[in-house]
Amino acid sequence: MHRMKILGLIALSLASLIIGILIGHFAIIPPQLSWLRKMSKDGDLKYSKQLHQEIQAEEIHKNLQFFSRRPHIAGSLQDEEVLVNYIHNTWKSSLDGSKIYNYTVLLSYPNASDPNYVAILSPDGVESDISDKVEKILSPDQNDSTVVNPFNAYSPPGVIVGDPVYVNYGTVEDFQYLTRNLSMNLTGTVAIARYGKIFRGDKVNNAGNFGCTGVILYSDPADYVVGSLDRVYPVDWWLPGTGAQRGTVLISDGDPRTPFYPSTDSAFFLDEKDIKLPKIPVTPIGYNDAVKYLSKLSGNEVPNAWKGNLDITYRVGPGFASPYEASKIKLYVKTYNEPKTIRNVFGFIEGQYEPDRYVVLGNHRDAWVFGAIDPSSGTATMMELSRALSKLLQKGWRPRRSILLCSWGAEEYGLIGSTENIEEMGKVLGSRAVAYLNVDLALAGNSTLRALATPILHQLLFEAAKKVENPNPDEIKAGRKTVYDTWVKSLPSSHDPNVPRVGELGSGSDYAPFLQIIGVSSADVRYNYDPKYSLSSYPMYHSVYETVDLVSRLMDRGFYYHQAVARIWGEMALRLADDVILQFDCVQYAETLHRIVKDVQTSYGPKLLEHNINLNSVKKAADEFLEAAKALQSRIEKINRENPLEVRKINDQLMQLERAFIDPLGVTGNLHYRQCQLVIHIDDHCTKNLKISPWSYGKNICNGDREL
Repeated sequence: MHRMKILGLIALSLASLIIGILIGHFAIIPPQLSWLRKMSKDGDLKYSKQLHQEIQAEEIHKNLQFFSRRPHIAGSLQDEEVLVNYIHNTWKSSLDGSKIYNYTVLLSYPNASDPNYVAILSPDGVESDISDKVEKILSPDQNDSTVVNPFNAYSPPGVIVGDPVYVNYGTVEDFQYLTRNLSMNLTGTVAIARYGKIFRGDKVNNAGNFGCTGVILYSDPADYVVGSLDRVYPVDWWLPGTGAQRGTVLISDGDPRTPFYPSTDSAFFLDEKDIKLPKIPVTPIGYNDAVKYLSKLSGNEVPNAWKGNLDITYRVGPGFASPYEASKIKLYVKTYNEPKTIRNVFGFIEGQYEPDRYVVLGNHRDAWVFGAIDPSSGTATMMELSRALSKLLQKGWRPRRSILLCSWGAEEYGLIGSTENIEEMGKVLGSRAVAYLNVDLALAGNSTLRALATPILHQLLFEAAKKVENPNPDEIKAGRKTVYDTWVKSLPSSHDPNVPRVGELGSGSDYAPFLQIIGVSSADVRYNYDPKYSLSSYPMYHSVYETVDLVSRLMDRGFYYHQAVARIWGEMALRLADDVILQFDCVQYAETLHRIVKDVQTSYGPKLLEHNINLNSVKKAADEFLEAAKALQSRIEKINRENPLEVRKINDQLMQLERAFIDPLGVTGNLHYRQCQLVIHIDDHCTKNLKISPWSYGKNICNGDREL
């Protein structure tokens, strides 16, 4: 009898336990804990559809007209007051709030009353063939008294007289050809280099290292014009001969007076004489002026690869041919540096469940002149995306994670605004930023999407592009209904033709400090020109002709390509902000590292063996990383989404994966570039960036890949 009672009690206890579990599982969660069940669900997909519908092309057009109606160079009243206040007030009233961050930084400007120029100087001191000191006005919208004349920021002032020498693109290899193959002594010469291939600051640095005392930069038609020179702007979108490309020649990022620290009021500022600035004068000119000097050069005819598309015989020099053999080239530069206050603007939407996790969207605001493409096509797009997000807030949407929108100042001078921000708030963003999504410019052409990203974001990019309607009606007629369809047809991956090509992130825009300093996974998207064109950039890059007329008449009638970029940008942000598990593909990351190791072996294996280096340990590490990535992916597929601690743990692992590749000592000692896995010294002139890294594998650190 006693035994029966014990068995009965055990059975009753088990039954009670089972009933309790069932009640606990199926009963309604008490109101105070209802958020647990909501937390386990992805964001409502209806908001994705509503966001796409809310983003309007005409609103982007209106935004562009506002942001590009006046020149807005960094440090100017138009940029730091008019545009900053507009963005701040818009976000303050429509989002959850906005904040402005000020930094006092060293900027650079041309002397408006004493412009830079180039001329041929005769032995008796007479100047001839003087270059245009301003760009020719080709339409009324370019006629503004605040337009800054063509210049290269941070060039030292000076008047240089010397023999001209043509140095092609000004790469290390170009200078080595002149000094080694032609035994040319470049000491005291003035280099004439065409834009393209490498960052302009590296051209100037290379010229100084090889003994040149000045540099003249120009845009050759071979790199900025397709077809006849009779079809240039304003007839078509190709660069006219009067256009000159402005741009910085500072090699470092951020304010050079406060390296690695923010330029706040309490900062210690280095004296200008103690900082590393360009050492030789430089100024840009148009190809209508360049032909005056290149056509008169003496010396050997250049190799075929050095020939541009000017109607001349390209020669290297040094010096001029008869009857100018006694003349020199004169470089007159009056550029000066000046401390100015720049401003970053942040708008924010607070997350409901994970407010301390930030999905960061950014675009820089400053332009060399009107900037209707760079950056205002991106600014106009970001402002429309923020308006659409504010409409979702009004309809009851609230993201799981917080969203930050950033308008950066002084990007054109060397990523100054974004770098100062990371230097000030790197610890916070390093631990809280989920990803950084950049749109420097929304439109560089109207052919296909162009995307750069770390591999962990590739799949998210693909899925977003598949959801966005194709802005090209001809492509839709051909059966390619989405942005993704045209993208994969125009730019198939060399490793898998069934997916589009995604480029590697380098250092060309504001994603650089996020990725390279604090290791935040990043992406950059835009619509681009047809890849069949061998252009150095979109033709009007940093010229006075980069106006709303150019964009609305010749590049994006109707602004549907801008709209497509806004939708992709917004879709990526929604998925990162709303989905329970971050849409990060760690297996894709590991497989990319595997491919890079293989490519390094193929390209550099013999060279490495000459130095008794093999990649066996690297291959082993890549194998182990792939195995670990697959294990993590398996855990993700089995995760209990109703366990917030387990979800947080997985997401933090995905977030921190990119950070794991940060080297605190920097790539070859450069603390602005820390995201690196393997660097191998190849020769005495430069270090090849042979790192197992998805963002700039195989780049040449000496020559760089920036496009500021």
